[in-house]
Amino acid sequence: MRLTQVLQPQLCISLAQIAKFLGIAENLICRYEHWPHQLFVHRSDRGGQFVSYRAFGEWVEACAQSIQACANLHVLDCLGEIIRRECQRFTYPQSVIEYWRQLWRQQHYQLRIAAASSLPHRLPHLPLPRGS
Repeated sequence: MRLTQVLQPQLCISLAQIAKFLGIAENLICRYEHWPHQLFVHRSDRGGQFVSYRAFGEWVEACAQSIQACANLHVLDCLGEIIRRECQRFTYPQSVIEYWRQLWRQQHYQLRIAAASSLPHRLPHLPLPRGS
C-alpha cells in the first residue's frame, strides 16, 4: 500500500491553493481532478499539467492527521512502515520527517498506555495457607 492510498480520502486541495502553487491566476485553471497519485490541472494557457500531492502542505498535514487518528498499535505500525517507504522513495525536508516521527512516537506512546490500562489487573498468585 502507498501513502497516496491512505491519504487520498482526507486530502482536499483547493483551486486557490493550486493556483498559488503554480504561480498563476485562478481563472487560468479550467478544471482540476484528483487522480490516484497526483493532481491533473487543465490550464487555459498551456493545456494539461500534473502536480504531485507531495508539493502541498496539505499532504504533510493529512499524513500527520492519519498518524494521530490511529486507534491501535498494529495500524500505527503499518502506517509507520508505509511512511518509512514513502520517505525512502521521495525526497522530503528533514523537518517534515522529524515532524512525522515525533507524532508517530507520541501516538505510539499513547496507544501503549491505553493498552496497558485496559488490561485486567490480576493479583499475584499467593499460596493458600494449609490447615493444620
